[in-house]
Amino acid sequence: MISQGNKLLFKIARQRVVVSRIFAILVLLLALFTAGSFREDSLTDTLLEMSGLFLLTICSMGRLWALLYISGHKKIELITEGPYSMVRHPLYVFSLIGAIGIGLASENILVLAALIIFYLLYYPLTILVEEAKLTDKFGQAYLDYIKSTPRFLPKLSLYKSPPQVVVNTDIFLKSIAIGMWFIWIYIALNFIEAIQLFGHIPVFLRVP
Repeated sequence: MISQGNKLLFKIARQRVVVSRIFAILVLLLALFTAGSFREDSLTDTLLEMSGLFLLTICSMGRLWALLYISGHKKIELITEGPYSMVRHPLYVFSLIGAIGIGLASENILVLAALIIFYLLYYPLTILVEEAKLTDKFGQAYLDYIKSTPRFLPKLSLYKSPPQVVVNTDIFLKSIAIGMWFIWIYIALNFIEAIQLFGHIPVFLRVP
């Protein structure tokens, strides 16, 4: 049975999409009134943006890969193949990669720090809550899965995948729409940088 304490944690975890979106808005507000930490035409600035785009590409492709395996199945069966054969929470792994990518591409140390701190404070709780819920739902099967599969650092040697995967297209498309937030935030950050360069909004802080 799920304890009262766990029930409260589950309520918090179920709001992770809402919490993440609220935080994304706060990050955009932070970027709006702070400036990039490096000159626009510098080599460091260019390398950071290219690195950020590379990580965002990995994030987007990785999340789509993971979503293929759980769309329409997550609530009815334990998924242990594809990316889930190497790590228990591939979506969170790729989300962290995406968060770092956004921070690097913003070329703003404050934005990068805020994203990493938020992820490290909020998502470990979400992961623990989700694991408790899955243990309650799938019992020994999930406990065995925990013993054999890393929580967050993928182990490539464990990889296994079926020849084909059945996908609920409606759920998959909805999941893609949610996952597009990483791209939309990146676009919004570039728009903010452009209007800052043209002097349309004041910059109150620049961290070197």
